[in-house]
Amino acid sequence: MNNINSRKISYKILCDILLEDAYSNITLNKYFKQYNIDEQNKRFISEIVYGTLKNKLYLEHIIKVYSKGRIKPKVKIILSMSIYQIINMNKTPNFAIINEAVKLSKDELGNITGKFVNAILRNIERNFDKNLMKYKSAKEKFCVENSCPIQLFDILEEQYGKAKAQNIVMSFNKKSKNSIRYNPLKISKEKLLKVFESGAHLSEICEDNLILDKLNIDNDYFKNGYFIIQDEASSLVACSIGEKENANYKILDTCAAPGGKSLHIASKYFNSTLISCDKHIHKLKLIENNCIKLGVENIKIKEQDATELNDEFISNFDIVICDVPCSGIGVIKNKPEIRYKITNTYIKNISKLQYDILENSKNYVKKGGILMYSTCTIDKRENMENIEKFLKKNRNFKLEKIKLKNSKVKVQDYGVVEILPDDHECDGFFIAKLRKMEA
Repeated sequence: MNNINSRKISYKILCDILLEDAYSNITLNKYFKQYNIDEQNKRFISEIVYGTLKNKLYLEHIIKVYSKGRIKPKVKIILSMSIYQIINMNKTPNFAIINEAVKLSKDELGNITGKFVNAILRNIERNFDKNLMKYKSAKEKFCVENSCPIQLFDILEEQYGKAKAQNIVMSFNKKSKNSIRYNPLKISKEKLLKVFESGAHLSEICEDNLILDKLNIDNDYFKNGYFIIQDEASSLVACSIGEKENANYKILDTCAAPGGKSLHIASKYFNSTLISCDKHIHKLKLIENNCIKLGVENIKIKEQDATELNDEFISNFDIVICDVPCSGIGVIKNKPEIRYKITNTYIKNISKLQYDILENSKNYVKKGGILMYSTCTIDKRENMENIEKFLKKNRNFKLEKIKLKNSKVKVQDYGVVEILPDDHECDGFFIAKLRKMEA
């Protein structure tokens, strides 16, 4: 595949994400499979897509400074991805980047658009000066240069203070570590470490994870289910349960898709049975496929809405997992488009949904059993405020302190795990362990 096709695919992916509200990781994988793209072009396309998404507001600010009038969304996408290449991808000469952008514009949007794109990009190439960018305030300058919507920054500043909010925002644009979780059903951690030789080391966050210098999903060990790609913070959910791993428990995962945590728990609690639920049957198919790939045999999948009570589940489970839908602020590093959706209204609505799921899920826990609550966000309304509200209403549950093994993550004094995105170069995450009392 040549670079012009790679740029055209990058453009189509960005259109799906920015205009159709698609998720970046899912969309990239869809196009990679559809066009059977090789590793070199996967890296090239990923760099353009993620680079453009992570710098969206700054790139659009440059366009605004060097052009006049309103620009149609698809034209803005071509300009943004081209400016990103000019500023950040130095292996290709600027004239080649501009020529390819003009060809792409003509092919997709017509000759007149091609001429317009050519004029704007030539102007930026000749005259761009970062110091000439104008901002209304220091706050706007920081937010635009780091492509953080002001409302998102305001939320972070209110909850964590200005300095910490700035550190969190800057961490969003850093590259994530190549984190994998070994599959104990097929290989030991030590043997998998030897497979990668000097190209891997143990995670300091989660004892079940390895960090690779370079991730290659064409690796036979990945294809055959010896490991799975999972962030270190996400892997801590299974490790936070803290019950006897060789015991025979009945476990329920109320919001299981896409299934990483269910698969981890099932392999860790190998003598237990686990029911993985989700209201989207096509997402449950992903879990089913991964069960086959990883050799997990103790999971049953069930189509079930987490907000609706299932009478058959009442007081029937030793362990109930509530990894609830969330705003996703903690995973912006890997899903940069999320930052442009965050509003106070959105968080208020989703925190209510989370609480409803938690209230419903409590009914499924046996006396003496545990209810795990987790999110991949750092907004306190979705995390500790929901837990405090729940405990105030449900006096028969208590917050139990999580104990982590071989992890540099410090559990909070009140017992929960709270990881911010700038703390350990992994996702931001929240985990709480609730015990249903016998009496």
